[in-house]
Amino acid sequence: MHIRDYLNKAATHFATREALVCQDTRLSAGQLIERIYRLSNALLHLGLRKGERVAVLLNNCHQSAECFYGICSAGLVLVPMNARNSLQEHLYVLNDSEPRAILVGAEFAEDIAKIMPEVPGLSFSLVVTGCPPTGMLDYEEMLAKAAPEEPQVTLCDEDLFSLRYTSGTTGRPKGVIHDHKANIATLHNTLLSGFSIEVGDTVALVGPVTHASGSMILPHIVCGGRIIILPRFQPKELLECIERERVNTLYLVPTILVILLAEPDIDQYDLSSLTTIRYGASPVSPKVLERAIERFGDVFVQGYGLTEGMMPVTILTKQDHMLDGSETRRKRLSSVGRETMTTQVRIMDEEGNFLPSGEIGEIVVASDQNMKGYWKNQEATQAAFRGAWLRTRDMGFRDEQGYVFVVDRKDHMIISGGFNVYPREVEDVLCRHPAILEAAVLGIPDDVWGEAVHASVSLKEGMEATAEEIIQHCREHLASYKKPKSVAFVVKLPKNAHGKIQKEQLKAPYWTGRSKRINSS
Repeated sequence: MHIRDYLNKAATHFATREALVCQDTRLSAGQLIERIYRLSNALLHLGLRKGERVAVLLNNCHQSAECFYGICSAGLVLVPMNARNSLQEHLYVLNDSEPRAILVGAEFAEDIAKIMPEVPGLSFSLVVTGCPPTGMLDYEEMLAKAAPEEPQVTLCDEDLFSLRYTSGTTGRPKGVIHDHKANIATLHNTLLSGFSIEVGDTVALVGPVTHASGSMILPHIVCGGRIIILPRFQPKELLECIERERVNTLYLVPTILVILLAEPDIDQYDLSSLTTIRYGASPVSPKVLERAIERFGDVFVQGYGLTEGMMPVTILTKQDHMLDGSETRRKRLSSVGRETMTTQVRIMDEEGNFLPSGEIGEIVVASDQNMKGYWKNQEATQAAFRGAWLRTRDMGFRDEQGYVFVVDRKDHMIISGGFNVYPREVEDVLCRHPAILEAAVLGIPDDVWGEAVHASVSLKEGMEATAEEIIQHCREHLASYKKPKSVAFVVKLPKNAHGKIQKEQLKAPYWTGRSKRINSS
């Protein structure tokens, strides 16, 4: 079985059922898959050959799904690009991945036209939305001329499916290679691991579908569900969509969840259709989660994964989110759940030994979902694996029931006075303070302790707090060596295009002029 087998079944079983909605466009499963195959054949007609890369630079639109699966159905390799990146970052990804073609939104076309001469081998640029500039191809014209039938290209498990770039928080982004086998394993894992999708179920996607949100598209297509792609996140637009379209499922990053909870008009909307809110991609404080459960009910599912290991690696199910007043249940909200049906998750020490329950080490994963390696980077590929086990660079532990707790990124660990401090633990405590909206904890140089724990925090609108008050709050909930020794107040924490806090940017001023950054990321 390969990607086209699943698309063909969906086209047969759910031909007239609405499958994809984006603004004024509504496509049935049959129409969607016909457009997917038209794109496959259009790309092949241009002379592209199996295994060549095709980059995609789009904001959220219905064509996103067409491009993802049209490229892969042709035996070509999808290279999704982050629309929030700078032009120089785009240039880096294009030169590294060496695509033959790029599919772009009209808003990016002029910039891409400028840098095309700097990308050897980039022969074709298709403008997917809006009118193409001179020298670029019109997406809709290409589809209209192409055959709607399944492309005649043989697909195998080991064929490359996608080349996705890491967020680059620790240096240059690396291209992560996944094959068709990994993507089918991910599809099966999603459907086996707590994401029950019924015919007619509707999911609303507000995050970039080029990234984590896009993982919900194929499972809904093959199960006869419906996908609504929103161009952007606006709280009221999302709430109106849930009410109007009777949305069953949301896929959210925690930041969006926090914003929704703070929306003053939320109770004016009928949100009773919601049965599942899936969240992930970054940590969420248990206090925020408890508030969310109180507001939305027992609808939450957390998925943990990574670009190299895909989603989901672990699942915290709806049942795991059901609070009964016990401390055990409440503590469980701090975990990322248990390993999914098609993954094995262990905790490993520096020597490669598996650690028993309760001991902190590196989280490692064995699964068919794991990447084949990094593109053109054998050294990094070798460092990423210990035998069959993918090293996540996340530090954590498992309890005796198998629940995995992520303590922090390995590269973010602070060593203060010989003690290990994991910023995630301190950040969770900080976010329990009623005035704090977001927090980032990092190590800064200290002549006595080597590194001192420092917190950068942003406050909720209209709220006030002092550094002394925040430090005392942490002192009440943490061992003394873990509490921040200093606090900086910022209007907004810096984030990269993926929404991840850029701790290196926060650390830089403290380490200027020093030859070595202890434990810097």
